[in-house]
Amino acid sequence: MSQLIAVDAGHGYVKALRATGERLMFPSLIASAPPTVDLGHFADPETVQIDHDRFVVGEPARAYATPLWSRQKAADEDTLRLILVAAAQLGAVGPVQLATGLPLSWFGPQRKAFREALTGFGGTVRLPGHPVPQRLWFESVRVLPQGVAAAVVALANPTYRPGPYIVVDVGYRTTEYLVVEKRPDGKLAYDATQAGSLETGTHAVGMALAAALEREYHVAFTAAEVESSESVFIRGQAVSLAPYRANAESHTAAQLHDQLTEVLDARLDKTAGIVLVGGGSTLLADTFPRATVVPDAQWANAQAYLSAL
Repeated sequence: MSQLIAVDAGHGYVKALRATGERLMFPSLIASAPPTVDLGHFADPETVQIDHDRFVVGEPARAYATPLWSRQKAADEDTLRLILVAAAQLGAVGPVQLATGLPLSWFGPQRKAFREALTGFGGTVRLPGHPVPQRLWFESVRVLPQGVAAAVVALANPTYRPGPYIVVDVGYRTTEYLVVEKRPDGKLAYDATQAGSLETGTHAVGMALAAALEREYHVAFTAAEVESSESVFIRGQAVSLAPYRANAESHTAAQLHDQLTEVLDARLDKTAGIVLVGGGSTLLADTFPRATVVPDAQWANAQAYLSAL
């Protein structure tokens, strides 16, 4: 029997849900396992084996991997592997019915190729600490547009009265925006002329933070190394990242606010509300005072994908 699994394979984090209620999230980082020295029982490498290849995935990969920047998701084998590992971590074995998504500006030209690349994709996965490998594959795949999917979940809440809303999905690499009309019967109508993707997101915070450290200390850091850390060590000194992060977040929020104001123009003043979803939704909470951050904002897309199965 097929298992129903939704995976939001974002550029920053992979979020996965199973119809039985389990969920997981890990950084969207994957790299081939680096060469190691055998330290016996003193070191237990956290590697994932897919068929005959070993990888470091998620948090353990921060020192080795770079964020997924490929614009062609169907051709990006690392994205396919991350989705497979997410399904395996949720306990999937055998055939899986998968729902996933693409950014709005990529959805039209890429959804068919992405669906075809994932359909039938699978392998034997051995997870860290799991002696028994899991054989699984994606029997069927549904690809949905990000942002639109999130709007379905967000505006289903009866507290949102009928009227026009702007839904903004702040992700790691892209920020999706769309105008949605909630009708009196609760159904949603989408304005395709007022929807799109901005090529910026929370990754800009990590990049600005890393750049600030390099300017001040002349030590190079990657965004992946600093984006989730409270401090780093530089020449034996613990350096708090809090002030650097605050500046980077303020700058990124202002940049996003200006870009959204430019593309949406007067529509911003003609709405019943602005609804913020996605992992970076809190960035815009202060720059748009009338905005509402939905509960569990980072999971909005994944929840909508699962509801479509």
